[in-house]
Amino acid sequence: MGKKERKIINKVLSELPDNERLFRINAGMGWAGKIVKHTGKFIVLADPFPFHGAPTGWPDLAGWETVKITADMVGETVAIFKGCEVKATGGLNKDQKAFKRLLKKMGGIFKTIRPDNQEPA
Repeated sequence: MGKKERKIINKVLSELPDNERLFRINAGMGWAGKIVKHTGKFIVLADPFPFHGAPTGWPDLAGWETVKITADMVGETVAIFKGCEVKATGGLNKDQKAFKRLLKKMGGIFKTIRPDNQEPA
């Protein structure tokens, strides 16, 4: 993740309205361990082990937004799953598009946040 995306994420998380809770979620796989050497180009780890985050395609921010339900559930408050993908440049990849379609199909909320629309998701 680049500095621009991190800045957008920090802004969104610091300005969430009272009815939303979002969390930064890492997706994919990486390596963890104690850094024993950092050349600027390479990092050498002692006792490296794989770190598995959320499934590929999972959005950068995930959580819920509470909404009031009308008609048969008048006055009830429910949490709707929400995913926000932050893009400083470019568009959604294939896995992110698939996650977006699935989430919306199942009644969730998905938003792509870009530098020009940095308001809370």
